[in-house]
Amino acid sequence: MFAIEAVGLSYTYPDGTVALKNVSLKVKKGETVVLLGPNGSGKTTLLLILSCLLQPQSGTLKIMGKEVNKKNMEEVRKHVGIVFQNPDDQVIAPTVYDDVAFGLRNLGYDEDFIAKRVDEVLKMLGLEDLRNKNPDNLSGGQKKRVAIAGILAMDPEIIIMDEPTSGLDGVGFEMMCEIIEKLKKKTLIIATHDMDFAEVVGDRYIYMKSGEIVHESERIDYQLSKRLGIRSFLRGDLIVIPHDSKIPRIDYDFLAAVGEKARNRLNGVDITSLEKSILKALEGKTILLVCDRDLINAVKGEASKFPIGLEILDGG
Repeated sequence: MFAIEAVGLSYTYPDGTVALKNVSLKVKKGETVVLLGPNGSGKTTLLLILSCLLQPQSGTLKIMGKEVNKKNMEEVRKHVGIVFQNPDDQVIAPTVYDDVAFGLRNLGYDEDFIAKRVDEVLKMLGLEDLRNKNPDNLSGGQKKRVAIAGILAMDPEIIIMDEPTSGLDGVGFEMMCEIIEKLKKKTLIIATHDMDFAEVVGDRYIYMKSGEIVHESERIDYQLSKRLGIRSFLRGDLIVIPHDSKIPRIDYDFLAAVGEKARNRLNGVDITSLEKSILKALEGKTILLVCDRDLINAVKGEASKFPIGLEILDGG
C-alpha cells in the first residue's frame, strides 16, 4: 500500500497565484522523498495539502489508503505530522517538556503515558538536558529538534518537513542527518534547497517548477537542478566532444578520452579516464573529454550524478 497517493492536485490562492497545477505523485510506505525546486515552485503548498492542513481545489488525495475529504480531514490528519521551516511557528509552550507533551494532552492521554512517551522522544533526539528549559532561550537547531520531538511524540506514520536544515551550522546539519536516519522506518517527505542534505537522506527526488512536477529520479540530477534555478554548487566543468569533431579552442586543465576511437585520435597524449575526469572536475578543474559517439549518452548519464558542470559540444 502507498502511504500517499495524489492525483491531479491543483490550488490557486485568492490573489490569483497558481500554486499547484495538476500534480500527481505516489509515495511508498517507508520511503524518503525529497522535493526540490526554486522558490515559488509550489513545494510548501504541496506539503500543506499532503499534511491535510489545506484542501486542494481539485484532484484527489489518499493518505494510508483513505481518501481525504472535508468530513474526515481531522481524522486522517492523525496519520501525518508536519515540521515547519520556522520552529517559532510550532514551539509555543513554556518548557520543552510541555511543548513535546502538547499534542498528546490535546488527545486526552493520561499523564503517565505522556511522561513515558515524552521521555522516549527527548532521549532519541538528545534533548533530555533541555526538558525544563524555556524554548525561547534555545538555539535555532535546538528549537528544530523540539519541533520534531513534538511531532514524533504523536507517532504519525508520515512525517513532512519543510527546509529542516535552514539556518543550521555544520554540527546542526550532522545532527539533522542523524535524526532522519533514525526516522527511516517512517514515510518522510522533505522539501529542501540543501543539496548536500538531499543527497544524504533521499531515496527519491521530485523536482517542481511553477506548480508542476517536472522530473522524478532516484539520484540527484545536478544539471537539471542548475537549469531550474535550484541552489547547487557546481565545482568544475566536464566538456564533452565527439571523437570526430574539431577540438575547440577553449581553455582547459586536462585532456581526456573515452572509447577506442577517441584514444586513437589522441595518441601520445596523457589521457585521463572518465572516473578521474569527474574527480578532477569535482576539484574545480575544466576537463575536455573526447568521446566515441556511441558512448556520449553513457558519459552524460554518469557525469550528471555529480555536482559538476556538463556541456556537450559538437562542432562538426
